[in-house]
Amino acid sequence: MKTSTFARFVAPSVLLMLALLAMPLAVTFYLSVRNCTFDMETVTIQQSGPFGSTETTTQRARVDANGKPIQNCKFVGTAYFKSVLGLTGASGQTSASSQEPPADTAATGNTGSSNAAKAAASKNSQEFIGALRFTLLYTLVTTPLVIIFGFFIALGVHHSAQRLKAVFITVSLLPFIITPIVGALAIKWLFRDGGLVPHVLSQFGLSIYWMAEAWSARLLVILYGVWQSTPFAFIVFYAGLQSVPQDSLEAATIDGATRWQKLIYITLPHMMPLVLFVALIKIMDSYRVFEPVVVLTQGAFTTSVQYLTYHILSVENNPYKASASAVLTTLGIGILIIPMLYKTWKEQRSGR
Repeated sequence: MKTSTFARFVAPSVLLMLALLAMPLAVTFYLSVRNCTFDMETVTIQQSGPFGSTETTTQRARVDANGKPIQNCKFVGTAYFKSVLGLTGASGQTSASSQEPPADTAATGNTGSSNAAKAAASKNSQEFIGALRFTLLYTLVTTPLVIIFGFFIALGVHHSAQRLKAVFITVSLLPFIITPIVGALAIKWLFRDGGLVPHVLSQFGLSIYWMAEAWSARLLVILYGVWQSTPFAFIVFYAGLQSVPQDSLEAATIDGATRWQKLIYITLPHMMPLVLFVALIKIMDSYRVFEPVVVLTQGAFTTSVQYLTYHILSVENNPYKASASAVLTTLGIGILIIPMLYKTWKEQRSGR
């Protein structure tokens, strides 16, 4: 294929990737190294009422000639990244105006600020490490389970009776069709106090408060991840099983190979590119786990790096720090998938 023909063929996909992926990432990184604050001014507002008039002193943002608020923006470098990682107590924000402490309280004020900064840094560090620890645990546990369950379900459906395949495929795809929030709510209703699962376990003398303990809440999030993603692996593997060379399977059967031997030496090697593909997709999806954490725990017992970004944006109301957290999340995904991408690249270079 000529280079010009190839360029025209891939140009639409490249343009879409630049528009939908590269540009948003570039804007997110740009926001993560900046800080903007409004230029505030103190004003006195006079209000008139039936019992006279009152004056109230308040602050508001200055506006320019066009009536738009005036912002002071500056480059802060890695300040927000350090704040998310807990490497510094500075939040990266600057106030509109600052005042020097009185001379007799300067030392005390500096000491108090230093202690507060250390406490904030320690809290941020613990939050990020906790979120990263659970995110990696979730990714490393759910990914192999999804691949294993998806493959064996596909294998079972592939060898089932033809009249039952449509039913099995439909049932197997239901968790993937349901939206993530609805799926997480279904898991929550099943395991909440008074739900079906606790009621059944209580009949055997087992009393577990799934939503009130850290280990059980994390287990539910992992259970949801496996339940929701296995259908994706199933449908990919089921499609791959249709292309397994039948000549090789028939030859192995004639040579006396068992089903297990044919699975290990013929089917699995043929399916390995699909296993790698599913692993890549699942790792990227798992590292961005968000919905089950919000629905099942609300961040009470466990958090994820994606939830941490949401928390910074919604609670701290800091889009610049949230952008830094989002960049760190993207960087983490890249680090996890680089080894498999490198392995795929080497296989393509070797022609295998």
